[in-house]
Amino acid sequence: MKRYIQYYLLTIVSLFGLSSCLDGDPVFEPDGGPMGIVEISLPARQTATPYSVKATTLEVVDEILLPVEINYTGFNGAPSDVQVTLAIDNNIVSEYAEYSRINKSGDSILVPLPSGNYELPSSNTVIIPKGEKKATYTIKLKPKTFDVTKAYALGVKIQGATGGTVSGNYAAGVYTLPVKSPWQGTYNVHYRWYAGGGFGTADEEYDEAGVKLTTVGPGIVEAQYVGYWFSGSTQYTVKTDNTVTAAPYSGGVLATTIVSSNADWTALTFRVRYSFLSGRYELEETYVRTGD
Repeated sequence: MKRYIQYYLLTIVSLFGLSSCLDGDPVFEPDGGPMGIVEISLPARQTATPYSVKATTLEVVDEILLPVEINYTGFNGAPSDVQVTLAIDNNIVSEYAEYSRINKSGDSILVPLPSGNYELPSSNTVIIPKGEKKATYTIKLKPKTFDVTKAYALGVKIQGATGGTVSGNYAAGVYTLPVKSPWQGTYNVHYRWYAGGGFGTADEEYDEAGVKLTTVGPGIVEAQYVGYWFSGSTQYTVKTDNTVTAAPYSGGVLATTIVSSNADWTALTFRVRYSFLSGRYELEETYVRTGD
């Protein structure tokens, strides 16, 4: 089931991706060739979302470099040196956070990273050399100064460029900056689907090795798929009282009721039993850590 649902969703995403870049007709140079588009290199975004989002999980160290890559599209690269001016814009983060809150697309509301937690380059411009297609604007982050209870992000935008046309969809983006959770790693997982509702007449159990949990927010880790059956993903929050919450997403957030849970912070193992889709499905998952 998982493969078929995933293929269908990928087909839809591909169709969305075909309509990215600029709205309207292409712009042409005086010699009749198409003018290149200047854009921030970001993941494809859906039409409904205000900005594309790129996540970078941070180790707890003194400094980490965050590269913001700028692209100039076209077969031949920039026809001459192109100077691109960039800026940090907290309003971008606030706008995306409000969108996420309204659409319930995240457990943690993003907040702009305070200026004391990062250092910008000496110049707010980068140069895409003639014939080249890329330039990099590097921000120095200071993870040890972060408040790990908050979900930080940076909003970056292109203010202007001396050549090409600034992209209509990728002139600005959100860089989320989750600090690595101790629960991030590789796990063996035992799944138990409980009979009832639309599931069937008998419990079914499965084991899966090598399941990856990755940090996506403060104290939040995410696994691909929902219970190994549905496409999407599931986010887990392990709390200091040794309880666990689960938030499955498959084509949207699924309303979830936690039946029971427990966690061992020393062994980094946890178990959570929950139901979703108005109780139609009930699932118990046991995660046993096997490595990084």
